[in-house]
Amino acid sequence: MSITQVLRPSSELTVSATPKRQWWRFVALSVCLAVAIYFNVVLVNIELPPSNTLNVLYSFVTPWLFSYLPYLVASLLVLATPAPTRRWRWLELTLIIAGALILRVILLSALPHLSRDSWRYLWDARVTLYGYSPYVYPPNSPVFDSLRDVIYNNSRFHEVPTIYPPAAQAIYLLSYLIAPSNLLVLKGIFIVFDLVTCAGLAWLLHRRGLDLSRCVLYAWCPLPIVEFAMQGHLDVITLTFSVLAVACSFANWRGNRVMTGFLIALATLTKFYPILLLLVIVRRRDWAMLITCFATIVLAYVPYLILGHGSIFGFFATYASEQTPDAGIVPLLVSWLCNALGSDKSLTQILIYLVDLVVLGGVSLVIIWRRWRRQLGVEAGALVLTAAIFSISTHIFPWYTTALLPWIVLLIGPFWTRLHGLKSAGVAIGIAWYFVCIAPVRYLFDYLHNWPLYYQLVYAGPLIALALVAGVVLLRGRARFRWLVR
Repeated sequence: MSITQVLRPSSELTVSATPKRQWWRFVALSVCLAVAIYFNVVLVNIELPPSNTLNVLYSFVTPWLFSYLPYLVASLLVLATPAPTRRWRWLELTLIIAGALILRVILLSALPHLSRDSWRYLWDARVTLYGYSPYVYPPNSPVFDSLRDVIYNNSRFHEVPTIYPPAAQAIYLLSYLIAPSNLLVLKGIFIVFDLVTCAGLAWLLHRRGLDLSRCVLYAWCPLPIVEFAMQGHLDVITLTFSVLAVACSFANWRGNRVMTGFLIALATLTKFYPILLLLVIVRRRDWAMLITCFATIVLAYVPYLILGHGSIFGFFATYASEQTPDAGIVPLLVSWLCNALGSDKSLTQILIYLVDLVVLGGVSLVIIWRRWRRQLGVEAGALVLTAAIFSISTHIFPWYTTALLPWIVLLIGPFWTRLHGLKSAGVAIGIAWYFVCIAPVRYLFDYLHNWPLYYQLVYAGPLIALALVAGVVLLRGRARFRWLVR
C-alpha cells in the first residue's frame, strides 16, 4: 500500500481482509496499547513540584509527546487497513474501549500540575452549597474566610468570579455531594463522560458504514487522556453532550428533536460555543428543538439569577476580551496589523471584535446555505464551525483543541487518490489533526516566551498547506471551466 493511501477510510478500500488474517491487526493494536500504557505509567510516576518551571515542564511534556508514537501507529494502522468482520470487529472495539479506560485510570490519581482549573470546580460547588453565587463572589471574598482550605490554596484566580456555566456547575455539585473536596471523584465522573464519547463515536461510525475501530483516534489520543483524566478539565462534558446531540439528530424515534435540543442546551451550558450546532442540525420549522434548547438554557440560569441578583456571567466578558499571545490567528493578525499602523489599544480591540463578527458570521451563513442545499454533512459543519471559533478565540489552551477530535474521527480521509488526485478535504482534516497533536507544546511557551516559534509550529505550516491546497483547487476549477467552454 502506498503512503498516499495511508489515510484512506476503511470503507473506501477495495481489498477485504480474509477472516484467517484478521487477527494480526488485533495483535498489532494490542502491542500499541501496551506501549501507550508504559508511557502513561512513566507520566504518572514523574514527581513534579508545586511550582512549574521550564525544566519541570520539559520532564513531563517530553514523554507526553513521545506517547503520541504508539497512538499514531495505531491510528494509521486502523485507517490504512481493511475493517475486520464478524467477531474480530467487536473484539477490536472492546480492546479500544477497554484500552481507553485503562489509559485514563492510570492517570486518575495524579495531581493536576499543568493546570489547576479542576480545584476551582470544587470551590464553585462549595460556594453554591453555602448559598452564594460563584458568578458574584470571588474566592478571596471575606465572606469565605472560614471556607479556605486545600481547595482554595490549590485553585487560581482568587480575585475574580467564575466563568463556568450552570450545567458544568451541576456536575461539580454532583461530585461534591458524592465526596466533598475529593478531586479523584470529580475526575472519575469525567472519565465516565469520556467513555460515553467513545461509545457515541463508535455509533456514529457504524451509522456511516465506517470501521468502528476508527474511534481509536479519540479513545487513545494522549491529549484528552492527560487533559481530562489527569488535569480534570470540564471540556470532556462539552464533547460528550455535543457528540450525543449529533447522534440523536440522526435518530428516527419520536421525540428525538426535543432530545437533540436538550443535549445541545446541555453542551452550551458547559461551554458556550456548542450553541452553533443548531446551525448544522436545525431543519425548517424545527420549533420543538429550538424551543427545548433555549428553554433549557433559560431555566438553568434561573437559580443563579435569583442567587446572584441578576449577575450570571461572572468573569466571562473580561476573559473573552483579553489579548493574549496564545490567541487564534484572526486576533493575532489584526493586532499585528494595528500595531504596525500605530493604532491605539481601544481601536485595536474594536477592530478585533468587528473582524471576529465578520469571520464567524460569514462562516455561519455559508454553513447554513450549504446545509439547506444538502451540500454539507453535520459532522463537517461542526468541524468548520469549531475551527472558526478557534480562529477568533482570545485563548487556545491545549485542552480546547480536543473539540476538533470527534469530528476528525468521523471525517478523516485520504490525502490523495489515483482516480481524483489531491483530496482537499482530506488535507484540511489532516491539518486539524496536526493542530490537536501539536497542542501540548503550548505549555512550554509560557516559559520560553518565544511566541514567534510557537506561531510557526502551530499556524504557519498549516496555513501554508491550506493555501497550497486552495491554489490547486482553484487551478483545477479553472481547467474544468475551460474544458466545459470548449
